[in-house]
Amino acid sequence: MQLENKTILITGASNGIGRSVALEFAKQGANIILLARNARRLNQTYDELSQSGSQHHLILEADLLDLNNETSQEIFTAINNEYPFLDGIIHNAAVLGTMTPLSDYDFSTWNDVIQTNLTAPFLLTKALKALLEKSQRPRIIFTSSGVANTGKSFWGAYSVSKFGIKGMAEIFADELEGTTNIKVFNFDPGATRTGMRASAYPAENPETIKSAKELWDCYLWFFSDKSEGSNQNYYIFPEPGLIK
Repeated sequence: MQLENKTILITGASNGIGRSVALEFAKQGANIILLARNARRLNQTYDELSQSGSQHHLILEADLLDLNNETSQEIFTAINNEYPFLDGIIHNAAVLGTMTPLSDYDFSTWNDVIQTNLTAPFLLTKALKALLEKSQRPRIIFTSSGVANTGKSFWGAYSVSKFGIKGMAEIFADELEGTTNIKVFNFDPGATRTGMRASAYPAENPETIKSAKELWDCYLWFFSDKSEGSNQNYYIFPEPGLIK
């Protein structure tokens, strides 16, 4: 089991894709650091993780909307006090904002979306880089979207944040993979049955959309030996080894 004893931080880990991946990775032997803002759902997820074995899991209750340099360092300290190193970060947490024309977009909502979806992953990656460098095969997985490639009406700040994530992942990959052992990937999971998807497409039948479980093999691939030789950064479901 290639995830056995690996320590992986997952943001947005209390529901949706983050929760699903956390539960599966725990079954594969990983130590999971759950980061999310909802204490009740975090505790529920933690209780389920604890049934998977004797691994050492950790809850970090944090709202990425409030993340700054100081709180990022507090997260670093909390992880450093519990684990000798960090094997990976899955930047999964995101908020949708409002589906409205940019000319009508509310400024405070804009700031909230950009802070949560783009600035917070930047701050966390920067703060936790030293812990990742202590791992033999560390990974950073940024979560992309189809609206990160072509501007699409009404997707507003969410689309802009995903354009930014794609660019940031490419820059981190270029900077880190040549000077450290950290590999950086940008993954578009495609249409997946989540609460955010339901908010964006309220008329859609969720049963026609894949479940988060169907993404497990993709995330496992990123942390496997098979991805070690990859010189690509951007991947899209369904084939993590196939560039679209």
